Amino acid sequence: MADDPRHIQVAAAQIALGADIGDNLERILRAMDEAAAAGASAVVLPETALSGYTPTTRRARDANTWSILQRGLDAIARRSVERGLWTIVGCDAWDRDAWVNRLYAYSPEGAVAAAYDKVHLMGTETPYYRPGTAAPRVFDLDGVRAGLQICYDARFPEGYRQLLAQGVEVVLQGFYGVGDTWKVPVLRAHLRSRAAETGCFIVAANVAGPLQIVDSQIVDPLGLVLARANQDHEEIITATLALRRVAESEIRHDYLTRFTR
Repeated sequence: MADDPRHIQVAAAQIALGADIGDNLERILRAMDEAAAAGASAVVLPETALSGYTPTTRRARDANTWSILQRGLDAIARRSVERGLWTIVGCDAWDRDAWVNRLYAYSPEGAVAAAYDKVHLMGTETPYYRPGTAAPRVFDLDGVRAGLQICYDARFPEGYRQLLAQGVEVVLQGFYGVGDTWKVPVLRAHLRSRAAETGCFIVAANVAGPLQIVDSQIVDPLGLVLARANQDHEEIITATLALRRVAESEIRHDYLTRFTR
């Protein structure tokens, strides 16, 4: 409905990451504190924010590391409770017999409300991760229908269409994208297109450089940028999402009511 009164304050935390899990955890907890202090009820952190991005090490992660990562995730869950904050954070996860690149959504009660394993792996990732196989699902974030995507997924609209079919209103997306800065305008366009073609908000958080291929940003359902971080800087950006904007998307209305019949 165009007169939808719902609003949600969100943050995207563009933070530096490395291979040290303890250092990454400190940065994550600090970002959570800053986002909560800024009035955000949800914060998105980068892809593999806790574990660090394994392909940069060019060394497969030992399965025994999973217990250390689990303790870090438990600390993030506790801080979510302390701050009354939704926390969307990336981490390598051990799934039976292989590592996956996973994005977790922790509720203010410290529970995992949703988890998504990256479906579209780049060639440099395939030696380290098993691709996700399940379609992304929508979960309830304070009365808002939210879904998850990760980095390279931005190149493929299919996942966003799957979320749209489930009524997604906000896509929360973590990135670890550095190196080829010529991609900056391309990925900016991708995120704006993914938002506009689904009629949803996108809240995207990338690692803080060096040489980011996309800057952290918050985009509205018409494809307009509400907030954007500075290139290669640690920064937390925030925006208030007015959910009535979802109903203002003509493309969303046409897709859901006419083109899928």
